[in-house]
Amino acid sequence: MIWLMCLWLVAAVGNLAAEPLPLVDAAIDLVLAWIFIRLLSFSVRAPFASVVISVVAWSVAALSILGLLQPLTKELDASALNVGKFRISALTAIDATFVLAALLWFTTIIFRFLQRQIMRSQALTPSLQVLLIQLLQIFLPALAVIIGLTAAGIDITALTVIFGAVGLGVGLGLQRLVANLVAGLTLLIGRTIKPGDIIEYKNSYGWVTAMGARYVTLRTRDGVEHLVPNDYFLENGVENWSYSDVRLRLHVPVSVAYESDVRQAIALAVDAAKSVKRVIERPEPLCLLKAFGESSIDLEIRIWIEDPRNGTQNVKSEVLLAVWDRYKNAGIRFPYPQRDVHLVSVPGPAAM
Repeated sequence: MIWLMCLWLVAAVGNLAAEPLPLVDAAIDLVLAWIFIRLLSFSVRAPFASVVISVVAWSVAALSILGLLQPLTKELDASALNVGKFRISALTAIDATFVLAALLWFTTIIFRFLQRQIMRSQALTPSLQVLLIQLLQIFLPALAVIIGLTAAGIDITALTVIFGAVGLGVGLGLQRLVANLVAGLTLLIGRTIKPGDIIEYKNSYGWVTAMGARYVTLRTRDGVEHLVPNDYFLENGVENWSYSDVRLRLHVPVSVAYESDVRQAIALAVDAAKSVKRVIERPEPLCLLKAFGESSIDLEIRIWIEDPRNGTQNVKSEVLLAVWDRYKNAGIRFPYPQRDVHLVSVPGPAAM
C-alpha cells in the first residue's frame, strides 16, 4: 500500500507536468495486481500454497500488463510433441498443471464440506458414512483430472492407450494397495466392520476408531492404535464382538480340591458372579463342572457383560476375587499338585 501511494504521487506529479510516465503506470498496475492477489490468497490456509498461488498469479498478471504474455504463449505453444493425432505443447502442459491444481484444491474444499454434512447426518449409519466418504475420495479427484485435462485442450481419447499401459504397470506394482482399497469397500458394503465395533485382533481386542481406504484403525485398552490393512480381515476373518449384539459371554475357570463339596462350590461361584456389578442378570451366570483333573475338580463360571469396551480381564478379576472370599469363608480349599510315591523293598544284595 505504501508503494502504491508513492507511485500514485509520482503519477500525479507527472500529470501536472504533462509528462507521460509509462513505466510508473505499469508499476501501478503491477502493485494493484499484487495487492488484489494477496488479498485473495488469504483464503488459502496452507502458507506454502498461498505463496505459490500469489507468485504464479502475479507473474501472469505482470506479463499481461507488460505486453509479454501473448508472445510468450506463442513460443510455448510452438514447442510441442506430436505422437500420431496426439499433440501436447509446453503451453498445454502448463495450462493442464494449473487447471488441475485449481480443480484439486476446489475438490478438497467440496470434499471437506460434504464430509462434514455426511458425518452430521443422523439418517446414515456409521458404515454408510465411511463408505460415502471413501467413494468421494476416489470420485472427486478422478473427476477433477478428467475435467482439467479436457479444459486444457488435451484429447482424453488419445491418452487411452497411455493410461492403459500406465494403469497396468501401477496395478502390478501396487497390488497390495489395490487389494486394500477393494477390501475396504467390501467391508463397508457388507457392513462387516463399522466405527465403534469391538473386534479381536491377534490375541487382543480393541474398538474401531476410524476406517480408511487402506486400513482400519483399531485402538486397544493399552492406548495403542493398530493400523490394520483392510485385506487382513478378508484373509483371516473378523471376530466382531458387537456386530449384532453388544453382549459378550466370558469364561472364568476355577478349580477346587477333591475333598471339597462340589455343589456348594458351584453355588458359591454363581453367587460370587452375581455380586459383580458389570455382570448382567439375563442371561444368568452359570457354573459348570468341566472335568476331573489330576489334582483338582475343574469348574467354569460363565457370565455375560454388555460393555466389553470397558475391558474383560478386569471383570474376570472381580469374579475371581469374589470367589476367593466365599470359598475362604466356607472352607473350600483350592487344589495343588499331589503325587503318591510308592517305595518297593528288594531283599538281599540287590537292594544295594
